[in-house]
Amino acid sequence: MRKYFWAVPLVGILFYNAWVFSLDALGQLPRPLATHWGPSGQADGFSDIWGHLIWANLALFLSGGLLSFVLIYPKIYPAIRKLFALILGYFAIFMFGLMTYVIVKQIGVSDSSEVELGSTFVWLILPIFALVPLMLTMPRVVLSDALYVKIWGLQFLKLEIEQITAVSKEYLKPAQYGGLGLRMSRGKVAFIPSKGPALRIDTRDGEVILVRSNQVENLIAAINTKL
Repeated sequence: MRKYFWAVPLVGILFYNAWVFSLDALGQLPRPLATHWGPSGQADGFSDIWGHLIWANLALFLSGGLLSFVLIYPKIYPAIRKLFALILGYFAIFMFGLMTYVIVKQIGVSDSSEVELGSTFVWLILPIFALVPLMLTMPRVVLSDALYVKIWGLQFLKLEIEQITAVSKEYLKPAQYGGLGLRMSRGKVAFIPSKGPALRIDTRDGEVILVRSNQVENLIAAINTKL
């Protein structure tokens, strides 16, 4: 069953379209639909159902389609695949939640200009604003049955000990990787909240994990005892 998980985002898009069309056919949605809201939460942009679905499908295909691609494309390294799946999975859920919320708010409403987005909408977008401080926080390497990279207690990476072939110290410069934050390219995953020393982990799959840390020597010694 797991091998078909990549199809879930695409099936979700089909269900979303069928749901919106069925609500419209039953006369449960206003015409036109509210599609944009100002800072006050008051609707200030409107469109017919086709206009809404064009932009909704674009957003859903970009997030859900990219997630499906990451899950099935064979040339992505395992650790990078997991990170991409985590990030794109969040955005796919966010987009599906946002689009669903926008439609739910308008079910049974006759005049879409009266539709306001309340405090629930704020909770939907709040995680977006947390991404910047999250990516600029020093990651924590936890070594137990496996090696974990965590930020704010959230697990961003897990490597089995047998996947690791070597560990070493490397100095990270954000400019070399395109800036600060979580960076992924050319078989490398880099956690770069700031410039400075980092733990370099080489894996059996040929990928390189770089984790900014001020405890590199201690981490290297601890990991080497398990290799």
